[in-house]
Amino acid sequence: MINNKLISKFNQNLIIGFIGFSFFFDFIDKIDIFYKADFFKFNRALKFFFVLYLVFFNAKFFKYIYMNLRHVVYAFVIISIVFLLKNNYSLLYLNEYIRYVFVLFVFPLLYHTHTHQNLLPKVHSIFKVFIIINAILILIGFIFEIRVFQVYSSQRFGFNGIILSQGVTPYIYLTATILFWFLKDKKMLILTLLLSIVSGVKGVYFAEFVCLSLLVLFSEKNSKGFKIKVIVTLSVFFILSVLIIFSQPTFRNVINSDGLLSALFSNRTDYTLELLNQIKPDNFNILIGAIDLLKVRLELQIIDVVLFFGIIGLLVYFSFFYFIHKEFIKGSVSNIFFFTCLFLSCLSGNLLYIPFASFLFFTMLLCLSKFYSK
Repeated sequence: MINNKLISKFNQNLIIGFIGFSFFFDFIDKIDIFYKADFFKFNRALKFFFVLYLVFFNAKFFKYIYMNLRHVVYAFVIISIVFLLKNNYSLLYLNEYIRYVFVLFVFPLLYHTHTHQNLLPKVHSIFKVFIIINAILILIGFIFEIRVFQVYSSQRFGFNGIILSQGVTPYIYLTATILFWFLKDKKMLILTLLLSIVSGVKGVYFAEFVCLSLLVLFSEKNSKGFKIKVIVTLSVFFILSVLIIFSQPTFRNVINSDGLLSALFSNRTDYTLELLNQIKPDNFNILIGAIDLLKVRLELQIIDVVLFFGIIGLLVYFSFFYFIHKEFIKGSVSNIFFFTCLFLSCLSGNLLYIPFASFLFFTMLLCLSKFYSK
């Protein structure tokens, strides 16, 4: 019989290793994208072997998982049945399914590790190293105009260093913000906020503004006057940041041609209307979602879930998040992180779609839960 302490210690190192190698291999992918270097897809290999281990772990500890996380098991089974009912096993649909069920597949590993180990110190260490290295590289990229450290390949301003895409950037910086705030690591918190500002990503600005405003508002240590001053200051910074972004040629063109709403949502509203006109009974079922649609993602999380898994999928993920909140969300910091990420995902998607985003999200939630459970 495998000792729980031993396996959880291994899993702890595996989780930290997965975070670290994901950052590194994402950067290799980013170099490939910007310079067409045609590198080996190390990140795919990392995820492949990680998922293989998840298969082993979930099979080995199925009884333990079912006893403690039957809601997660039921969610995985129902989502899988919905996918099978589509009778569409194209690479596009398989890819969507794997991305969405990753969070259900990995949560038991995170939960088991959380119950036997304290992940917080090591998560703090890996993020501290990452933020410092990324800050140095962003500074170098800004001074010498190195394209690979930018967010966009176009002329739009934004630097996110070794982070692969704008889609995952808000979740990485939001996780770091909550982590350093919770541990009262002021220097790293300030550095993270500076990196957020130079990212040039609307989702980052929105998430950091909401998160920091709520953290200050619900802090028991600060006076009402101080809270008002900080929130007003944050509001001014947020508005100025958005105005600066919208002053760029890319957004001015969108505003002039399609309107402010299209600029705010990066044309997602327009794409949604276009897709609605394409939906027919032979390519979409309200209960199980897309059957034969070619476009199944709009980067609006609720719509994306309904689009691919239908109403059944939406109910499954709603019940899953309700279970997570009921069992693991304790304290104001956890609640703020939980709801900020969910709100952000409703406006820009990617929380359930990008495996690394959901991995960081649930890892951080369980780290916070461990503290509040003491």
